[in-house]
Amino acid sequence: MVRFGKLEFIAFASGAVLMMFELAAARILAPSIGSSTYVWTSVIGVIIAALSIGYWSGGRIADARKKPADVVILCFFACVSVVFVLLSYVSILEWVVGAADDARLQGMLASLILFAPTSFLLGVLSPYLAKFAVTSLDSTGSSIANLSSLNSIGGIVGTFLTGFVLFGYIGSRETLGIVALMLLVCSWLLIPNWRWMWRVGASFVIVVAVGLPVQVAAGLHIDTPSAHYVIYEDWDPSEPQSTRGIASGPTGIQSGIYVNQPDKLLFWYTKQLAQLVEAAPNKQNILILGGGTFTLPQHLANKYPSSMIDVVEIDPTLESIAKKYFEYKSPSNVTLHFADARSFINESSKRYDVVIVDIYNDTSVPFSLMTREYGEAINRLLTVNGVVGVNMIAGQQGACRKLLQALDAPYRRHLPQVTYSEDKKQTVRANMVVAYSRQPVQWTGANTLSLPKGVSYSDNFAPAERLQQACIDES
Repeated sequence: MVRFGKLEFIAFASGAVLMMFELAAARILAPSIGSSTYVWTSVIGVIIAALSIGYWSGGRIADARKKPADVVILCFFACVSVVFVLLSYVSILEWVVGAADDARLQGMLASLILFAPTSFLLGVLSPYLAKFAVTSLDSTGSSIANLSSLNSIGGIVGTFLTGFVLFGYIGSRETLGIVALMLLVCSWLLIPNWRWMWRVGASFVIVVAVGLPVQVAAGLHIDTPSAHYVIYEDWDPSEPQSTRGIASGPTGIQSGIYVNQPDKLLFWYTKQLAQLVEAAPNKQNILILGGGTFTLPQHLANKYPSSMIDVVEIDPTLESIAKKYFEYKSPSNVTLHFADARSFINESSKRYDVVIVDIYNDTSVPFSLMTREYGEAINRLLTVNGVVGVNMIAGQQGACRKLLQALDAPYRRHLPQVTYSEDKKQTVRANMVVAYSRQPVQWTGANTLSLPKGVSYSDNFAPAERLQQACIDES
């Protein structure tokens, strides 16, 4: 039977707060740096490195001291380090973004400054707890195993609680506040009478600091279980009409409306995709991968009331956001499917006249949407005269051309008629709307896209992040 005393509770709580902290860490980086594999790698790598150094240091300090007060101090200063993150991450991330252009370097710098100190202190704490838990050489193994299992169980609870519950009801900052308060509670469990007046005063300061409002970037911030969104008003001074847009990363607005004309398409690429749908020989059944705030689906639904439109969007909370802020009216001929795009097309047996792919963005290219297997799945969904329209961010020079070839290859393999339109406001790396079909399709402003045969990647290997980062570095 596992004993559950104060040490065991601290072991459980430290495992929980570590995973809660790690998940919140990635979320607070997303609006400034992105949420690509590079960013996640930086966060996880730095935290594990800091933990490892902490384990090594903590073991040696515990052997030399073995003082209960040290556990109090470690929990308290871990709490202080979390409060530091809570109060400073906005300004630190602004500095990091200005100091480095590469997402890998940005992620490493931000993680070292913001997340390494807390992780190091939690690492130091673990061998201290083990030292106090061992009361007999005969039970050393079981004592350490009990603490390790409770620490792991705490990590599991913290992971599911944060990902499935907390991010759905409170924000990343509030989650960090809970982490800080949990560590503060742990600091009081052992020898509560030790320097209690000093600790009461310090605890009061911590609680006040956790409750302080944090100065964040302009806009309305919304946390959902899968993303952090910011809604902006009139972000473009060159736009004469009032606008509202939404962003989920550092590279600008991804969806938006004219506030006084919500049915009018705002962005160049959505207008181009609408023109492509107009040119398609048939449009009875339309599939849109990537819903955003559903401005394009609603526009097409109103324009073609006899068409049946399926929209695949991974985040179900975007429907309520779209209704509240972007005048989405749930047209009767639009069906929303909240699922991963690749999973949906793999499982769907329906055939479509038009498929719109609006999932690639400026900081994240899903590798599963640039493979041979993906191209075969898309081809299977198309009717004989079907058309695929893809919004890409790439280019026709250097590294951006290699990215374009990789994005292009899955479609071109089965759909040899390829035309495109490019946003002329951009240079090396630009928005490109590319149309693929078996038969020629004429649409306004389109030109033939001639590319040498690129590498055809597979589900086993598709270096999406490397190709995209190389393109970003050149632009």
